[in-house]
Amino acid sequence: MIKIKIGNGDRETDIRFPISESDLYNKLAAIHAIDSTGKQQSVTVTGIYWPEEFSVLEGCQVDLDEMNYLAKRLDSFDDREMDQFLIGISMQDEPSLKNFINLTFNLDHFTLVRDVSNYGKIGRAYVLNTEGAVPANDEDDPKYAALGKRLVDRGLARITAKGLLIYDPFDKLTEVYDGQTFPEYAYTSTLAGAEVSYNGHTELLLLPDEELAIKKAIARLGAPSDSDCTFSFYFNYIKNDAWEKRMDGIIRNEGIYEVNKSLRSLDTDNMDWDKLSVVVEMADVQKASHISILAEHLDDFVYFPSVADAEELAHYLVDNLSDYNMSPEMEDFFDFSAFGEQFVEERGGQFVNGGFLYCSEYESIEELLVDVEAENEGMTMGGM
Repeated sequence: MIKIKIGNGDRETDIRFPISESDLYNKLAAIHAIDSTGKQQSVTVTGIYWPEEFSVLEGCQVDLDEMNYLAKRLDSFDDREMDQFLIGISMQDEPSLKNFINLTFNLDHFTLVRDVSNYGKIGRAYVLNTEGAVPANDEDDPKYAALGKRLVDRGLARITAKGLLIYDPFDKLTEVYDGQTFPEYAYTSTLAGAEVSYNGHTELLLLPDEELAIKKAIARLGAPSDSDCTFSFYFNYIKNDAWEKRMDGIIRNEGIYEVNKSLRSLDTDNMDWDKLSVVVEMADVQKASHISILAEHLDDFVYFPSVADAEELAHYLVDNLSDYNMSPEMEDFFDFSAFGEQFVEERGGQFVNGGFLYCSEYESIEELLVDVEAENEGMTMGGM
């Protein structure tokens, strides 16, 4: 969407935005634009590939995080919105990335009309752009023709290469981006999100994300560390208050980075959230690392839903598992309650959340957690 050349001294590199935080870091490191503390240094735009309208930035020092955020905004634009944005650049008295970002939130100030066959087309296009909607079948309403003529007569219409532009230079744009913290914008569909706040400023974290992205957001807030911030956590597609409460607790006790790490292990296409919720509830785990372990070993657990007691469990086994099939005649003489109780005792499971759960590979969840943590610690020690 955006491609530029940046320079630091006599070193240059090309960057295409949007770009991941790690790739951006590597690009900057290659031209020695990262200082000894890992902080990004100022760089200069030495060339513009596209869009060519960004040539007004050539020779300027820019914040590449602003450039990346702007590119993410532009990535969602259709052709008409992109044309509005590019025309808006030409109307700016002080071109800057801050103003460009604010421009993306003010496209309603720039109405482009492709069909100018009559005043009604102009007026209706203006209402659609500034108000967001028009009735489906009111093209012939005379109010549009009156509005279109009034806009033209006021001198607000001008011909451009992209169509007729309706623009009022005295209509001040709304400042959404203050130059410090980025406005809330969900660029990608993520498992979860968290609004992080400090000293009256707020940013949206899309989780899981690269740790560097979280560090940058906290730095923009001006916070010394994540422990100084307040977080409002939510899942995007999982409606479960217990999960959100659990994650809020982990943020308070372990920090946002541990939550982010745990969410990365949960963010898989084949995650069985219903089963994981039962396992986590049964184990009553509160640590991020423990949740990750249970998620990674979810196949070690067997869950039979909709069984409330031993007798219902026995009926479930007989009806659904081939190892326990029996003829209908035998069922009248079979002690389902005793069989269910024996199964529970042998498996060491529990009735939880309206079903029965047990661990097939370990005697208990505690044993699983201890074994995996010991294994992970051994791997860490071996790598030192």
